[in-house]
Amino acid sequence: MKKILLICLMCCAAYADYIYDLTATLSPSSTVSIEQQPHFYQMYHLVADGEATVTFTNYDADLVSPTDQGEYSDPYLYLYILEEINFGNINSFSRAYVLYDEDDDSNEGVGEDLYFYLPDVTFTNELVAMVTSYEPMTTGTVDFTIESDTALTVIPEPVAVGLILVGGATLILARKRQ
Repeated sequence: MKKILLICLMCCAAYADYIYDLTATLSPSSTVSIEQQPHFYQMYHLVADGEATVTFTNYDADLVSPTDQGEYSDPYLYLYILEEINFGNINSFSRAYVLYDEDDDSNEGVGEDLYFYLPDVTFTNELVAMVTSYEPMTTGTVDFTIESDTALTVIPEPVAVGLILVGGATLILARKRQ
C-alpha cells in the first residue's frame, strides 16, 4: 500500500503545470489587416527550452466594436511557429512565421463566457500568439490563461520588439568597434 501511494505522489509531482494569467489589450497602436479590414491585436512571444505543450483558455473579454453592440466582439487567437530564419549578414536577418493553429470560430458549443480555447498545442522552442477580435477596429481587453507542462518565457509584443531592437543595436555597435 505504501509503495502504491508513493508512486501516485511521484506521478502527480511529475506533471505539475505552469499557469500564466495574461491580459491582452486591443488598441489602434497595433493593427493588422484581416480580410481587408483593420483589426487591433496584441502578440505574445512564448519561448520554451525544448518542447512544450500548452493550453490557451480565454475566460473574460471586455471588447467594444464601432460596428456592433457587443454581439460579435468575440476574441480570436492565432498561433504562429517559426518557419525559417534568413541571415544574410550581421546587418540583415529576418524571421518568417507560418500559421500553426487558430481558434477563430464562435463560442457556440463551449462553456459560457469561453471565447477561445485551444488545448494541447505542442511546439518546440518558440511560438507566437496573436489575440485579436471578430469585428474590425474592436478595442478593449481579453483575459486568458496559458497552461504549460514546462516553464515558459512569455514576452508581450512591445517588449519583444524592444528586445530585438536593443539586440540589433548592440550587434551593430559591437561590429563598429572592431
